[in-house]
Amino acid sequence: MNRPELLSKVGVEELQQIMAAAIKDMVKKEWLTPEELKEEYSISIHAQNRMRMERRIPYSKIGKFVRYKRNEIEKWLEDHKIEMMEAK
Repeated sequence: MNRPELLSKVGVEELQQIMAAAIKDMVKKEWLTPEELKEEYSISIHAQNRMRMERRIPYSKIGKFVRYKRNEIEKWLEDHKIEMMEAK
C-alpha cells in the first residue's frame, strides 16, 4: 500500500496515534513501576511484594515508591533461567 492509499484509508490523526504507539513500544523505559512490571513481564503485584520482602528481586525504593530497573530485571530473569534437559 503506498502513502496516498494509506492516508486515504486512515485519517492523519489516526496515523499519528498509530505511529506514536509504535514509537512508545520501541523506546523502553529504564525504570518500571510495579504495574508496568506486571504488564510487561507478567509478574503479579502480590508476587512482587512477596519477592521484595524476601529480598529475591532487585528493586529500588524512593520514599514510598518502588521502582525496578529494566536491565536488572532482565539480568535477574536470565540468572534464574532453568535450562532444558536434552531428550534421551
